Amino acid sequence: MPTLSSLDKARQFQVFQKTITERVRKSADFILGKLEQKRQVDGLDDGKTRRPLIVGINGAQGSGKTTMVNGLVKYLGAHKVSAIGFSLDDLYLTNKDQRELARKHRDNPLLQFRGQPGTHDIQLGRDTLLSLLNNSGETPIPAYDKSLMGGYGDRVPMSAWSRAKAPIDVVLFEGWNIGFRALTEAEFARYIARVRDEASENNASLFKHSRKFSDANLHQINENLKQFETQIYPLLDAWVYMRISDFDVVYRWRKDQEDDLAASGRPSLSDQQLEDFVSRFMPGYEMAAEKLDRQGFLSSGILPAPNTLRMHLDLERNVVAWDHKL
Repeated sequence: MPTLSSLDKARQFQVFQKTITERVRKSADFILGKLEQKRQVDGLDDGKTRRPLIVGINGAQGSGKTTMVNGLVKYLGAHKVSAIGFSLDDLYLTNKDQRELARKHRDNPLLQFRGQPGTHDIQLGRDTLLSLLNNSGETPIPAYDKSLMGGYGDRVPMSAWSRAKAPIDVVLFEGWNIGFRALTEAEFARYIARVRDEASENNASLFKHSRKFSDANLHQINENLKQFETQIYPLLDAWVYMRISDFDVVYRWRKDQEDDLAASGRPSLSDQQLEDFVSRFMPGYEMAAEKLDRQGFLSSGILPAPNTLRMHLDLERNVVAWDHKL
């Protein structure tokens, strides 16, 4: 006889699957429209693709990005549109390079482990996207295994990478901070002033995670975002954004994932390890969210607006609203 908790989990899974189905269908409609626009820009009207549409998929950890991308690949394939997905996570530095980065920035806790801008191989990401845009032959897709090196993770040998075979119509590039924009010096100064203003009850709640780190620590992360803006975002044509209003829910969503890993007998993080892990990501959200809502995403600029589909998620990952306001 199933326990109440197992029945609850079954119901939650059914609801999650339903919302994923809705996300896939509406996102696919948006993506197919943008693909047609890109084909027109490229002077093609025969249903063929010269350069694939590259779509950034932004969503917090545990929001269902990977599940949605997998669903989109299948859905688009069923509509005769060739699509591949890969993750920003697969661009993390090798373990050796990450240890060197940590040594170089030993005073910055945000760079001691993978996660924040600065811990990715931006050149590898750019080279991969450019190869996919060329749309000929095969493109090796980087892979990273988080379970290697005692859970510290490492890049998988290139011989084990998958190969994306042309022609490809759509590339889905997903990540927790893909699309985050660097603050200007003036914007960063205002952000830091609010971080340090504990007298304001609103600021104390909004920036409680950033407050754990020094101004210099946070400034380095902001500087690292500039590489994304110059090297990666100009290659992306459109965005699908899973917006959440309360970033504290990230811990609960990640704990659900870790509990599932533990239940299946796979390695998982303890509650303390999970809290430490998630806390290093949170300043990124606090720093970037307001500018993203205010100014939107950067992109190639070759397609007519709107170029962002935004879904608003509640605390249970249900979509409560859709818009194109960014």
